[in-house]
Amino acid sequence: MEDYGFFQSWAAVFCAIVGTIIWRIAGVVLASRIPADGPVMGWVNTMAYAMVSAVLLLILVHPTGVLATTGLDHRLIGLGGGLLAMFISKRLIFSLLCGISAFAVAIQLI
Repeated sequence: MEDYGFFQSWAAVFCAIVGTIIWRIAGVVLASRIPADGPVMGWVNTMAYAMVSAVLLLILVHPTGVLATTGLDHRLIGLGGGLLAMFISKRLIFSLLCGISAFAVAIQLI
């Protein structure tokens, strides 16, 4: 493993900051020129939902860390409990608590 020096470490941090700032400035400049109900914003919204769904599915199917020590059936029971609570109550915090509780009960009982 190579140990990077002081200069290289701060250069990497500076490059990351510049890369982030460029896209944020571009977003601020372009946001006022793109209609909120236009096809471009519809596409951006669709891609954002797709990316969030993909990350959540990846965490569900191929978890890392402590979550990887649990079975897929436990994780699916927690997901199902949270989704069921969301469809019934339409309240986010309550649904999260139901999903976490269903996951905890599944780990203990199954």
